[in-house]
Amino acid sequence: MQEASPDWSKMEKLPPGCGFFDINEIWYFPNRWAVKALYPLPVTANHITILALVSGLISAAFYFSEGEHALIWGAVFLYGKLFCDNVDGNLARLRGEESRLGRFLDSFSDFVVTVLVYAGVIWQVAREADHPGWIWTLGLLALVSALLHCSYWVYYYVSYTDLVGSYEKNRTDETITEEERRTYEKGDRGVLLYSLQRFHNFAYGWQDALIETLDRISRRFAHVPGNQKGYERWYGDAYFLIGMGPMCVCTNTMALIGFSLIDQLSLFLHLVLYLGNSYWVGLHVWKILRFKSSGVG
Repeated sequence: MQEASPDWSKMEKLPPGCGFFDINEIWYFPNRWAVKALYPLPVTANHITILALVSGLISAAFYFSEGEHALIWGAVFLYGKLFCDNVDGNLARLRGEESRLGRFLDSFSDFVVTVLVYAGVIWQVAREADHPGWIWTLGLLALVSALLHCSYWVYYYVSYTDLVGSYEKNRTDETITEEERRTYEKGDRGVLLYSLQRFHNFAYGWQDALIETLDRISRRFAHVPGNQKGYERWYGDAYFLIGMGPMCVCTNTMALIGFSLIDQLSLFLHLVLYLGNSYWVGLHVWKILRFKSSGVG
């Protein structure tokens, strides 16, 4: 009996009819071909996540290198990390392999690679600068900005997926619950999962708390009612979801790849800090004023 063809639509994060234009689709549209090739092979989504981490670490090593083509190779392996980072989720959803372990392994990879790659970028720029101290300050501020931009994107994307009933392995608040704590204490979940969730809370917890506080204050300013209708309109705002696309780590990574290839890392750091934060503030203020003035809430 011939095996039924897989339902390829399952690899998508959002159910049919709930999608919106996402600029990040431009960067990883080839991933679906890779997922279709990997589907019948004995390769798990977590294997791909580990491969993404390895590729990211190699990329960071090149950014710390003084080799002639270090930036080019750094960009190549950074794209490899980005590519694998999107393939793993698509493959997991297609096979029904989504797990909390995969969720935290992915966030661990993202954080470690982002910090190390930015450190390499800052080092590259600072070693040729007249005032390296200022470059390190600029770079660290750009790094924190990039992390917050990503957390902002994740908060509203996860809130939307919660609204439409998909992407169930993520929460906007990943603090270890009392139920999870009891499960860990009984040994029903592995030490690795517990360690990764604790690392996630250390690395991202302060960011998630900051974004949640910003969101709560913003809803108050925008006069969004605290009922289900207000919740749906605020988190299901299609125009805002489209606008926040450039704040995803995928777009930030692609920008870094591009500026690496033209050897303009200093310009990249300035753009992340000044243009990135200006866009963030402008987008959020626009959302508040639009809801407040039109009575959308």
